[in-house]
Amino acid sequence: MTDYEISKVSRETAKCLKQMLLEDDSLADALFPPRFMSIQEASVFTGIPVSTLYQKVAEIPHTKRCGRLIFSDRALTRWLTKKDSVSVSMEIQPALRKVM
Repeated sequence: MTDYEISKVSRETAKCLKQMLLEDDSLADALFPPRFMSIQEASVFTGIPVSTLYQKVAEIPHTKRCGRLIFSDRALTRWLTKKDSVSVSMEIQPALRKVM
């Protein structure tokens, strides 16, 4: 095999692996275990204040262990990605302009 052929096979293999990881969370979890965080760590991870996370806890993916909220980095990333795509069109209001 030439270097070009090896390079082409490598690119195709990477594409297939990427697709498999996107489609199968258990495979992604096996290769790259999710990181679990407290609400304070989730606040730093997302850039959202702790008080806001508490207010939105009903819509944020989480679990409770021993009365504490636990967040997964992978689930938070999905939630933020999905939220951003919807909220950009719904939350941004056009600026009010004064007519002189």
